[in-house]
Amino acid sequence: MPCMFLGFTSAANLKMTFAILNELCLMYFLFIHLIFSAEVNIHVFQKPRFIGVKTGRTVTIYCVTSDPSLTAQVEWYKDPAYKNQLKNGQKIRITEKSDKMNASITVKKVEIEDSGTYFCKLNKTNGPGTELQVSRYSDPKTILMRSRVKDVFIFLQAILLILCVVVPLVHIYKLEKKEDAIYEEPEDDHIYEGLEIERCGGTDVYEDITGYARDTEAAWEVESPDQE
Repeated sequence: MPCMFLGFTSAANLKMTFAILNELCLMYFLFIHLIFSAEVNIHVFQKPRFIGVKTGRTVTIYCVTSDPSLTAQVEWYKDPAYKNQLKNGQKIRITEKSDKMNASITVKKVEIEDSGTYFCKLNKTNGPGTELQVSRYSDPKTILMRSRVKDVFIFLQAILLILCVVVPLVHIYKLEKKEDAIYEEPEDDHIYEGLEIERCGGTDVYEDITGYARDTEAAWEVESPDQE
């Protein structure tokens, strides 16, 4: 009897041990699944999304996660292809994420060539990107002078455009007036214009009328009223 009871007790303990191991394995895999699910569902944000500054300024871009308690390694890139990775240096300072601080990148004394889009990559999750635009400082007097010069150029262009339109129209108008003057009919009628002498009987038209003329030296005869 004792042996039978002992065997029964050993079999029961073995089953209980397997049950406990199964529960532990199930809890372990569930825990791992929750961890991976949490990492997959992490959302990465960047603040701010746009920065516009003058040259010589210092800018800071933050990489924020949906789970603030998550500690992760952050990588920074300047182009969308994620090839130009940024490193700590004299001009760039990168801060890793911690429980109390978000990851960030600081660019000191920005220049025109620093303009571009900066991306953070946290645990293989990419951020949306932050666009940085750097412009040069301009003196207000210089800007005003450039604006006036631009206005003068616009005014001159307008005058040239008007001349290009008006001058051809005036020239065409003068040509039309000249053509009208050339083809205008005269007011006086020339009856004998173009008349040929042969059609009028040759030289008979111009008959010598000298024979009908009186002698200018002949004396004039005046009859007196008393003379009959």
